Amino acid sequence: MDNLAKLAAAVTEFAARSAVTLVPAVPDRDLGPEVNISPSVLDLPGFLSLAASLGGGVLYFEAVAFDPAGSEVADPPAELIKRKGETGRVSVAFAVNGLIHFWEQSAPWYLEWQELAASQLTRFPARRDDEDAERPSDEERARLAAELVTVLLADPGFRAARAGAARQRYAKLALPEGTDSWVGWDACRDAADQAEALAQAQYAQLTPRLDELAAQLLTTPEYQQASSPAARKEAAGQFLIPVADGFAAPALVRDELYARAQRLAKTGKQHPTLL
Repeated sequence: MDNLAKLAAAVTEFAARSAVTLVPAVPDRDLGPEVNISPSVLDLPGFLSLAASLGGGVLYFEAVAFDPAGSEVADPPAELIKRKGETGRVSVAFAVNGLIHFWEQSAPWYLEWQELAASQLTRFPARRDDEDAERPSDEERARLAAELVTVLLADPGFRAARAGAARQRYAKLALPEGTDSWVGWDACRDAADQAEALAQAQYAQLTPRLDELAAQLLTTPEYQQASSPAARKEAAGQFLIPVADGFAAPALVRDELYARAQRLAKTGKQHPTLL
């Protein structure tokens, strides 16, 4: 998801129609007991529902509008500059019994910007360190990035990485040493976008088959040996990867497969240990 404005709007709309006070700030991290809930585990509607039931009527919220002005990033990519004003990160939190629950999602391009702003000394050698070095032309940059995209899409680990920040991190680590910084940025972004599109196509085909796949899942040792809902969901996610041409499952598809497997185990009286 490149622009998180819809997520930000969903939070304000939720607060407007619910008995929830919206506080335009989020608590600092790592200052006490806290729970960080990833979007891959629970989507925003689910987190808001949890906040409504547990959060005591107060919801902390911050949407970061991207503004590259005044940053220390040297010669930033034009693709990033064009995103001025877009929502790059949405953070939501609530507190219950002294425990802070956090939910946060950042756009892939915003994560890249944060890394560039924090330091130009990335895994990719920064061209600014050598004023005499020539940067690749637009055509060369596009060609090199396309070659790297092909390599990344053929990498089983990249395909199996969860969408979003996890896949971006894997891509950066998988690129060869010495990759130009902007070529690397283009390759990571384009490969992640293409992987997401391919994954969506795969899971669109698999969704009508979830009942059939649930029956198969019940027979796997990994699922049968799992003793908690979280472990069974993880087993369901791992089961789907080879079925979906190596792509990790969206959380909703994984959870639906798990739910159908549980229902099948009960109604079909299969695998009593899973009841």
